[in-house]
Amino acid sequence: MAFDLLSLGSQGVLTAQRQLNMTSHNINNVNTEGYSRQSVVQETNNPTWWGGSQYGTGVHAAEVRRGYDQFATNELNLTTTNLSYATEREGQLGRLDNMLANSAKKIPEDMNQWYDAVKALSDSPNDMGSRKVVLEKAKLVAAGLNDNHTILAQQKTVANDVLARTLDRVNDIGKELVDIHKALVKTPASGADNDLMDRHQNLVNELSQYTKVTVTRKNDEVFNIMIGSGHTLVSGVESSELRMVSGKPDPQQTQLAMVEGKSLKTIRNDDIGGKLAALFQYRDETLSHGMDEMGRIAIGFAHSVNELQSQGLDLNGQVGANLFHDVNDPGSAAARARIPTGSSADLKVYIEDINALKIGEYNLTFDGSQHTLISPDGHRQTVIPSGTPPTFSMDGFRVEMDAPIGAGEHIALRPTRNAAGEIRVTLGDPAQLAAQSYLSSATKVNGSADLGITAAGTLNEFQVAVSPDGSQFAVLDMKGNILQAPQAYPPATEVNVGGTRFTLTGGAMGGDLFAVNLNSASGDNGNLIKMQDLQSQKLMDNGRSTVIDVYEGLNTEIGVQKASAARLKEVGLVEKDAAESRVAEISGVNMDEEAANMMKFQQAYMASSRIMTVANETFETLLNASR
Repeated sequence: MAFDLLSLGSQGVLTAQRQLNMTSHNINNVNTEGYSRQSVVQETNNPTWWGGSQYGTGVHAAEVRRGYDQFATNELNLTTTNLSYATEREGQLGRLDNMLANSAKKIPEDMNQWYDAVKALSDSPNDMGSRKVVLEKAKLVAAGLNDNHTILAQQKTVANDVLARTLDRVNDIGKELVDIHKALVKTPASGADNDLMDRHQNLVNELSQYTKVTVTRKNDEVFNIMIGSGHTLVSGVESSELRMVSGKPDPQQTQLAMVEGKSLKTIRNDDIGGKLAALFQYRDETLSHGMDEMGRIAIGFAHSVNELQSQGLDLNGQVGANLFHDVNDPGSAAARARIPTGSSADLKVYIEDINALKIGEYNLTFDGSQHTLISPDGHRQTVIPSGTPPTFSMDGFRVEMDAPIGAGEHIALRPTRNAAGEIRVTLGDPAQLAAQSYLSSATKVNGSADLGITAAGTLNEFQVAVSPDGSQFAVLDMKGNILQAPQAYPPATEVNVGGTRFTLTGGAMGGDLFAVNLNSASGDNGNLIKMQDLQSQKLMDNGRSTVIDVYEGLNTEIGVQKASAARLKEVGLVEKDAAESRVAEISGVNMDEEAANMMKFQQAYMASSRIMTVANETFETLLNASR
């Protein structure tokens, strides 16, 4: 009897002691980040039969169980990924919005100051001081656009640096998880290492900030860790490596890839989630969009001013030269096409119509029989280049193929991407500002055709008349006499009459008349008045926007995106807080509960000790009775 009591008491004392130790362990780790509450699971011993009845034989500590719920943890990982994406996105857009806000006044202000300088010059077209002011204000406009382009390009470099550091940390986490898996494999089969599992979960939680994470059991000891939509980063005791590889067709537009053994698998940048997804979106979409819009603004301003310069005469009586760098300079046109490394293709992209010009990256492919152009919105269409060299036009630009595309090659076309970095004033002599318009007041134009003088000859005054049906044109003198017989409209090449050469674009309406006067007229400001009108002319977005409207639209768009990201972050915080609360209910240490457990297990310990005392007293009584 005494032996049974002693056994029961000792088992109770040991079990209560283990419970007290575990309660103390929980209390000690109440502030340990990532610690999961542990509890001792106690079970009754197997009973014994005696005298036809079943008698209990006490208790034992069966295992130490870690507070964990897979569904709650998965929800926490997902909400962490979403919040990390929203937080990074808001920070990126905030920096870009601040940059645009700082220049929101500068660029429109510089452009308006240039228009004001042109207006002042129109009051005294021959004044050299006023002409110098126009040139200086033009330089300010170019400098402002250059600065914005530089800042956006630097932001891309910064994004690449952050991506590289983030990938290094992700790869390190993969190696650390493998080390934990190896340690778990060595853990005795009798029970899991709960503290190791906490370290494992902490790494998974950190990984979920950078990318979407899925954890599955590989076997009883180790796990598979997948990122994105199913790319295996860790498989048991083996880990893969994430790496940045050169993009195609643009090597500088690097892409994410996973090294698996000796193979290299590229991963779509929008297929990763978390901070990485936000970084890729910022670099590839937001910054590229900003550079494209800045470039479109630069092209719209420079091209429209240069076009008017070519429609006037300077103080020397010469046709006006370009004020800004020519947007269709062969070097600039070639830079708009990104040719893959090793390709022999030679393409140039020329700007034809700023009103129809759109932003974004076009992808041109050739399968050996036909060319396919994919627009920025994903629309695919077959294009058929024609002529010598082969050309085709699309969305306000013309692609010229000086050397053909090889079968299977991809060419990226970026009509506006770098234009804000290229704009600069090329006119050095203020006298070359074309104040006088060579299109006289006799001009009567209802269509959209443009007449441009490319070289002045002996013929200084003439008219170009379009036939009533718009199919032909003829060159007349000022009295209506024919100088050049009617020919098909529009002309395919320059027209030469008496050494004076001009171009005439399509778009004229029947009966349009262009009257040209190349005689120098002191004090004429007709062309300057046209330049002033550019300030309010809706030259872009199919007649819906001025050049300044495009900039303000970009500023507004980034502001709206920032507000959306801020709202997404607020939602993400609420969702993550809720997920953390659910995990804390299961895994967190509650001091009130632990204090109550401490008292309960202390009482159990004392009661079991009393059983051992009773057993000892009973044993002594039996010994004394037998003497």
